[in-house]
Amino acid sequence: MYNIGVIGSGHRLTPLVMRLAENDDFQVRAVCDPADVREKYEGHDVTFYTDAEEMLKAEKLDCLMIGTRCSLHTKFMVLAARYGLPTFLEKPVCINEEQLAELEALTEINEKVVVSFPLRNAPIVNEVREIIRSGKIGKVAHVQAYNNVNYARGYYHKWYRDENETGGLWLQKATHDFDYINSLLDARPVTVAAMDAKQVFKGDMPAGLKCADCDRRRDCPESDQNVATYNDPFQIGEYCCFATDTGNEDSGSALVLYENGIHAVYSQNFIARKGAGKRGARLIGYYGTVEFNFNTGEITLFYHNKNHVETHKIEKTHGHSGGDAALIRNFANVVRGTESSKAPLSDGILSAKMCLLAKKSAKEKIFCNI
Repeated sequence: MYNIGVIGSGHRLTPLVMRLAENDDFQVRAVCDPADVREKYEGHDVTFYTDAEEMLKAEKLDCLMIGTRCSLHTKFMVLAARYGLPTFLEKPVCINEEQLAELEALTEINEKVVVSFPLRNAPIVNEVREIIRSGKIGKVAHVQAYNNVNYARGYYHKWYRDENETGGLWLQKATHDFDYINSLLDARPVTVAAMDAKQVFKGDMPAGLKCADCDRRRDCPESDQNVATYNDPFQIGEYCCFATDTGNEDSGSALVLYENGIHAVYSQNFIARKGAGKRGARLIGYYGTVEFNFNTGEITLFYHNKNHVETHKIEKTHGHSGGDAALIRNFANVVRGTESSKAPLSDGILSAKMCLLAKKSAKEKIFCNI
């Protein structure tokens, strides 16, 4: 029986822990979290801790799953590496250059780490990958990718607005998209240039203002009361998103040059709502163009030299378009020693580096070499 250790059992990681524990040869053995999370593990024989190193010293664990706030991912990954444990690590793997340097020093554990990059493992991306490999569109010459995040209120209303905790929205969202683009192209990025802006979620309301204390609560379209009608816990937060201390840009775009000469253009925004939400990409070759949309599960293949269009429909599944399930299967096999990581630490480091350089490029208005 493989014993699972958990550090940080929040909204994102807990369902993945439970999915891993559904395997007959895995069980949750120990959980470290500063909050009382016993209720989440009813029916499991779990020992609870508030100190991660104490847990690692006391328990005989076979793997570790890290789902703390982003600012702590690196700290606990370094700790896990000291114990040599196969580790499932939430993204982003780091949020600043100092943490990046710490992770780059971890070389021996690379293949034992599965970074939480579900999009590269989603069935829709695997299908696009097969189309590219088939030669139907020819060699990819250009990429246009986009992410219109229609559920993004939480990045301004909740603790996610604190960039000291998250590293900002390049590291929250683009880290996923850069990674699946790298994976599809199977090429190494060499240069990044970016711009970002804050056009909507800013204002002159007092710092620290909460909706509950605001006299505009009833009429403000972003108040906790009015946002509650969307019935999405992520979007409902207590802080004013038009205050002077609201963090995070609300749009960003990047150009990425690859070593083989291809360049990709990527754009993300956190303003679009409802049906305007869209995440996906177009990959263009001489013979054809393939476009896919995570939101709808649709792939469209346009042939350039004949009057023919192919449409593929991937059954819509929960958990990052089915990518979460694939990641946990891979992690289980990494722990068993029967498979290598499909999202190793080195790829998490590369994606984080791209995001940090995008931030630097946007701030300093320069091209940044990777």
